[in-house]
Amino acid sequence: MDFQKVTPKKIDMFLDNVLSRLGLNYANSGTRYMKELVKIAFFTNILDIKYQDLIILLGKQENLTIEKITSNIYSAVHSINISLAKRNFKDIFHMDFDQFFLTPKHLTILLLNTLNRIYKN
Repeated sequence: MDFQKVTPKKIDMFLDNVLSRLGLNYANSGTRYMKELVKIAFFTNILDIKYQDLIILLGKQENLTIEKITSNIYSAVHSINISLAKRNFKDIFHMDFDQFFLTPKHLTILLLNTLNRIYKN
């Protein structure tokens, strides 16, 4: 896929699909914040940005505190539907499921790597 044709709407649809297949609940604001983190990282195209820096950027963008964003994302990830995550993890990320990856930072990295693999290669 040509990178110029990648639109925020395509990325939104892709992330909505993946996050729901992983068992994250959109009623939880942390799920929406995680999606926005991934989009910021993807569209800024900074290869070595840190997770904490993404949180700061999102806080400025949404006018929210770092603590609120961090705690909401943590809550979303820790209320994940494990059976859905196990069932779909390999199909999405091309690796076996491991609970080790069910942290906000690791999921953000996996989602960003998946977007880069699909839309930038």
